Amino acid sequence: MAIKTSPNDITVHVPEGKSLRVEFEGAGGQLYIGEQVYSVNESGLVLPANDQQGGSFAQRVLEVGQRLRDGTVVLSVDLDKDEALFVPAEIFGGRATFDKQNDVVAYVNKEALHGHKDWRRITDDEGDTLAHNWAKVTTKEPEWFWLASSSDGNFGRVRHGGYSGWDFNGRANSYPVPVVRRGLARNLDI
Repeated sequence: MAIKTSPNDITVHVPEGKSLRVEFEGAGGQLYIGEQVYSVNESGLVLPANDQQGGSFAQRVLEVGQRLRDGTVVLSVDLDKDEALFVPAEIFGGRATFDKQNDVVAYVNKEALHGHKDWRRITDDEGDTLAHNWAKVTTKEPEWFWLASSSDGNFGRVRHGGYSGWDFNGRANSYPVPVVRRGLARNLDI
């Protein structure tokens, strides 16, 4: 099957063993790889053009602990909401005192950690999930980390990876700051 070219096409010959990075600026672009044609949808996903019409995409549900191509790790999956929660490969965005946790979030978003700029602080409930799923999402030794809530004004809540329950520690102490982002629980298996 010969693919017809158009005046809008840009042809690049990639030598064997080399990579090609393509970034589309909005929907409507097409990508040709060999005899296969892929289209860019409104979400920026590259989809097989022939399957896009019929909607017969093979979808796969993400699993807790799964490492994705962008380097993030799946922390939790909620199929009812079709949402997943992701942490960076290193779990934490950095270290800070309790009151400076937002500085860590601002830094990882500025640096586009793992290619994303929508990181945020972990909530107390998500911290509970991280503690319980610790062994599934990392091989790091369990350690204490900040939660979102303070305790009695002068303290911040902390959790320890792999253990249930929380504790509190002085707000001026420095602990790792977990950062998370949300995304879809199902992804296209292209």
